[in-house]
Amino acid sequence: MTTEPDPADRGSSHEVGRLLADGRQTLAEAGVDSPETDATALLACAWDTDARGVARARLMGDAVPDAVAVAYRGLLERRATRIPLQHLTGVAHFRTLTLPVGPGVFVPRPETELLVDPVLAHLARTHPAGGARVLDLCTGTGALGLAVAAEAAGTSAVGVELQEEALAWTRRSAEAHREELARRGSLFTPVRADATEPDAVAAVVSQHLGGRVDAVVSNPPYVVDDGTTTAPEVVVHDPAAALWGGGDDGTRIPGLVIEAAARVLEPGGLLVLEHADTQGAALRVACARSGFAEAVTHADYTGRDRFTAAVLQSRPH
Repeated sequence: MTTEPDPADRGSSHEVGRLLADGRQTLAEAGVDSPETDATALLACAWDTDARGVARARLMGDAVPDAVAVAYRGLLERRATRIPLQHLTGVAHFRTLTLPVGPGVFVPRPETELLVDPVLAHLARTHPAGGARVLDLCTGTGALGLAVAAEAAGTSAVGVELQEEALAWTRRSAEAHREELARRGSLFTPVRADATEPDAVAAVVSQHLGGRVDAVVSNPPYVVDDGTTTAPEVVVHDPAAALWGGGDDGTRIPGLVIEAAARVLEPGGLLVLEHADTQGAALRVACARSGFAEAVTHADYTGRDRFTAAVLQSRPH
């Protein structure tokens, strides 16, 4: 819960603008990509408010209490060592959701939010009254499956995750949003299974979703382990199992996820899969091999290829 900064603290020597300026400089010198955004988020965290609360306090001339300033500087020091911002604040924001995050789970990125839109559009066409069944493979925090269930009323979603430490975070996310989903008539269930094993995925769907699903969405490991990814937030703090896609081009695991999706989708069902900007062509071929058609690769906010959507036309033998 966020609170308003206390106006009674006016008059302290700690000014919001000065603290933010110092924070921006500290983080910029440490090589952080978004020093201004991160400094604001860390001050908000230390002050038990949000970015709007910080902006309001700055506008009103509210002073920052000594204890808050000390906590903020401690957070800045830790962020300067390239600990992810979300590990320090304890949350990641994803579309309408606030997800608990920390060591052991992949932090969802803003560009992954784009994968939800084609799933929602597909469900609006095929299940306008609700009742859709959705599978989120390599779910991690549960971001994708939870977002679909939160925004498409009456959806039953399952998030599949193999790594126990990550699955613990999936369960925390599911519990944090359980009542919200229930109000929408939706459900999200975390399940431990290997998303690259079609038999295991089919067993999960048989047990929890009636044997078939209407959509599969996935942000699988796809990073190429060739030494070009060096950001400490990624290579030091994101779990290795959530990063490296395998093979020379990082498409081994995404290819297996495509096979698993084809096993459980209804004909006409939709697959939406995130990948690197160099992998679209190879994964469109993999989709065709598994019985998908209409495979189209879409760009992210920066104009780089980021995900492929495809429709299952026939069941693989």
